[in-house]
Amino acid sequence: MPRSDARPDPYPRIVAEVMDARHPDPLILMRAADAPRGRTGRDADYIVGAPYRGEYRLRGEVGWRSVTVPEGLITDLASVGPLGRILVGRVGSHLEAVIVHDYLYVAWQDFAGGDARAVDRAFADDLMRAVMRRGRVGPVKAGVIYRAVRLFGGAAYRKRDDRRYALRPAQT
Repeated sequence: MPRSDARPDPYPRIVAEVMDARHPDPLILMRAADAPRGRTGRDADYIVGAPYRGEYRLRGEVGWRSVTVPEGLITDLASVGPLGRILVGRVGSHLEAVIVHDYLYVAWQDFAGGDARAVDRAFADDLMRAVMRRGRVGPVKAGVIYRAVRLFGGAAYRKRDDRRYALRPAQT
């Protein structure tokens, strides 16, 4: 998908700790019979079936900010290798957090002048942690997920992805 200013830039332009997060919208996922392969080419992937909004508060702010995952985003759910799946499955109480995280890991490509900035990656990781905390993901599980993306997610974040969105399949 070409870069576009049709959607708002999801990254805050101030650096501040994410203090709280919530997801007021229902998460709708679809999986087509011919599900697209993701960045890694392995697991069959899912498509976000409707815009999905997450909200968050930054340290020092009273009001809520929001980020909207667009309909059509391709996601592999939780990007967990075979060994990691012993502790963290692809779905669970962390799902909403990883969907927003997946979007923030590719959204920088959608904006004129967008670059894979370290501060935006840190925001994506911190927001995921805050959503997990609010979603009652256990502290051990949340810690493992957060540390894994901080340690191993850099290459995935910086990698350009031309297959980040899919057209919604026609209803039959």
